[in-house]
Amino acid sequence: MLVKLKAGYKGPLLTIKRLIHTCLNEPFSFFVRKLYRKPQRSSKGRRKIDHEAIYQATVRQVMVGETEHLNDLSYDPLIL
Repeated sequence: MLVKLKAGYKGPLLTIKRLIHTCLNEPFSFFVRKLYRKPQRSSKGRRKIDHEAIYQATVRQVMVGETEHLNDLSYDPLIL
Protein backbone atom coordinates (compact mmCIF):
# COMPACT_ATOMS: atom_id res chain seq x y z
CA MET A 1 0.00 0.00 0.00
CA LEU A 2 2.87 2.38 0.74
CA VAL A 3 4.28 1.91 -2.77
CA LYS A 4 0.81 2.47 -4.21
CA LEU A 5 0.46 5.72 -2.26
CA LYS A 6 3.99 6.88 -3.10
CA ALA A 7 3.47 6.24 -6.82
CA GLY A 8 -0.07 7.64 -6.81
CA TYR A 9 -1.36 4.59 -8.64
CA LYS A 10 -5.10 3.91 -8.70
CA GLY A 11 -4.95 0.37 -10.16
CA PRO A 12 -4.92 -3.01 -8.43
CA LEU A 13 -2.25 -4.08 -5.96
CA LEU A 14 -1.59 -7.23 -7.96
CA THR A 15 -0.18 -5.12 -10.81
CA ILE A 16 2.16 -3.37 -8.39
CA LYS A 17 3.24 -6.71 -6.91
CA ARG A 18 4.07 -8.09 -10.35
CA LEU A 19 6.03 -4.98 -11.32
CA ILE A 20 7.94 -4.95 -8.04
CA HIS A 21 9.02 -8.51 -8.76
CA THR A 22 10.05 -7.53 -12.32
CA CYS A 23 11.78 -4.24 -11.43
CA LEU A 24 13.35 -5.27 -8.14
CA ASN A 25 16.87 -4.08 -9.08
CA GLU A 26 15.78 -1.00 -11.06
CA PRO A 27 15.41 2.60 -9.85
CA PHE A 28 12.02 3.77 -8.54
CA SER A 29 11.55 6.14 -11.49
CA PHE A 30 11.85 3.19 -13.89
CA PHE A 31 9.24 1.32 -11.83
CA VAL A 32 6.82 4.27 -11.97
CA ARG A 33 7.30 4.64 -15.76
CA LYS A 34 6.50 0.96 -16.26
CA LEU A 35 3.53 1.25 -13.92
CA TYR A 36 1.93 4.05 -15.96
CA ARG A 37 2.81 2.86 -19.45
CA LYS A 38 0.00 2.16 -21.90
CA PRO A 39 -0.71 -1.47 -22.82
CA GLN A 40 0.93 -2.46 -26.10
CA ARG A 41 -1.91 -4.57 -27.34
CA SER A 42 -5.59 -4.19 -26.85
CA SER A 43 -7.87 -7.14 -26.60
CA LYS A 44 -11.40 -6.85 -27.85
CA GLY A 45 -12.25 -9.79 -25.66
CA ARG A 46 -14.64 -12.53 -26.50
CA ARG A 47 -16.93 -11.41 -29.28
CA LYS A 48 -20.64 -11.97 -29.02
CA ILE A 49 -22.59 -13.52 -31.85
CA ASP A 50 -25.19 -11.20 -33.36
CA HIS A 51 -28.09 -13.65 -33.55
CA GLU A 52 -30.50 -10.99 -34.81
CA ALA A 53 -28.30 -10.19 -37.83
CA ILE A 54 -27.97 -13.89 -38.66
CA TYR A 55 -31.74 -14.29 -38.42
CA GLN A 56 -32.38 -11.26 -40.63
CA ALA A 57 -29.91 -12.53 -43.23
CA THR A 58 -31.62 -15.94 -43.24
CA VAL A 59 -35.09 -14.37 -43.61
CA ARG A 60 -33.84 -12.22 -46.49
CA GLN A 61 -32.37 -15.29 -48.22
CA VAL A 62 -35.64 -17.20 -47.81
CA MET A 63 -37.66 -14.30 -49.25
CA VAL A 64 -35.35 -13.97 -52.25
CA GLY A 65 -35.25 -17.73 -52.80
CA GLU A 66 -31.59 -18.31 -52.03
CA THR A 67 -32.21 -21.29 -49.75
CA GLU A 68 -30.35 -24.04 -51.59
CA HIS A 69 -27.32 -23.63 -49.32
CA LEU A 70 -29.45 -24.27 -46.20
CA ASN A 71 -29.68 -27.97 -47.13
CA ASP A 72 -25.90 -28.21 -47.40
CA LEU A 73 -24.46 -29.90 -44.30
CA SER A 74 -21.13 -28.04 -44.60
CA TYR A 75 -22.84 -24.60 -44.38
CA ASP A 76 -22.16 -22.76 -41.14
CA PRO A 77 -24.61 -19.87 -40.57
CA LEU A 78 -22.38 -18.37 -37.88
CA ILE A 79 -19.72 -17.52 -40.46
CA LEU A 80 -21.31 -15.01 -42.82
